[in-house]
Amino acid sequence: MSSPPEDPRGARRATRAGERSGAARPARQLWSDIEPSFVGDDLEFARRRSARHRGYGTGRRRLVGYILVAVFAFIIGLGVGYARGYFAPSSGATGREVTVTIPPGASLSAIAGKLEANGVVRHARAFVIRAESDGYATKIKPGTYRLHENEPYERLLGLLVQGVKPPTIKVAIPEGTTLHQAAALVAGRVAGISAQEYVAVARDEPPRFRLPGYKPGTTLEGMLFPATYEVRPGSNAAAFVEQQLTAFRDSISAVDTTRARKANLTPYDVVIIASMIDREALVPAERPLVAAVIWNRLRDGMLLQIDATIQYALGKTKPVLTYDDLKIDSPYNTYKHAGLPPTPISNPGLAALRAAADPADVDYLYYVARNDDTGRHYFSNKYEQFLVDKAKAEANGQ
Repeated sequence: MSSPPEDPRGARRATRAGERSGAARPARQLWSDIEPSFVGDDLEFARRRSARHRGYGTGRRRLVGYILVAVFAFIIGLGVGYARGYFAPSSGATGREVTVTIPPGASLSAIAGKLEANGVVRHARAFVIRAESDGYATKIKPGTYRLHENEPYERLLGLLVQGVKPPTIKVAIPEGTTLHQAAALVAGRVAGISAQEYVAVARDEPPRFRLPGYKPGTTLEGMLFPATYEVRPGSNAAAFVEQQLTAFRDSISAVDTTRARKANLTPYDVVIIASMIDREALVPAERPLVAAVIWNRLRDGMLLQIDATIQYALGKTKPVLTYDDLKIDSPYNTYKHAGLPPTPISNPGLAALRAAADPADVDYLYYVARNDDTGRHYFSNKYEQFLVDKAKAEANGQ
């Protein structure tokens, strides 16, 4: 028998039925199976569409962020430009001088307020904006400034960032000055220091100090280095003396004491010799010669017979010593006691320290002031020549 013709519609229905029955492939999950209220879409399509929507939202947010950053930068630029427009050009004219004090720890806003109140800047806020944009917000130093009204910005910030040097007092102490003379000089210049306080620190209760040959706790005469010092008003005696000791340490470290050590002289002995040199030699070229006389007399066991030591024992400087002065009962009387005095008799400078450590290579044993207003001396190695020089010096003074 021949089979009946196939119904194409029936075949298509069978195919769709087979697909529905799962014979050909797994059934596709519908979105309506999950959410009954939704009809006409499947889950896979929904996922793809959701992903597209997420990408679109992220891009939109990123674009909004870019726009906000650009707007913010534009606003900042306008603010800085606005701030710059409130300052006079560097070559602009300024007004009267004003004094502005910026206390420690002041904020930039507080500083700007003071500047505006004194007319230095026209608008405090403009100053704050520009100083912050230029990186100076935390670099302004406290102090009392002498400024001008309508001060140009660059010059103003230059002064405020550099800061002002605190007011100081200069105290000059000459070479060969004694402790008591230094006390009078310091007290005369620094209101917060009295001569008595200086002497108490430098002689009676000195700070700890080390130098080979020096006995700690004794007078600092000799180590109170002569120089010009800058101190703040209200400084005390202890701080001033410490400055001098620091300067002495720096100076003595620059002195070669090799030759002195070979001659059995300690660094403190060198200071004692230098203190006599600066009291005896008025002409710089004669320092090594006076040092040679002292070294040669020490070597030969002779009395030093240094007039400056008698004056130190007397506590005053006399142009001419009397016979009675030479008999004074004091360990500083080098006309009676051999060797070096117990301590320095002044505070020598660097040149005297170097001469004391390395004297001239001469055999002089005597010297006498020429008395001719030159400050120079006659030097000799014989007593007979010394007597001749002494007579010549007496004649010069007539």
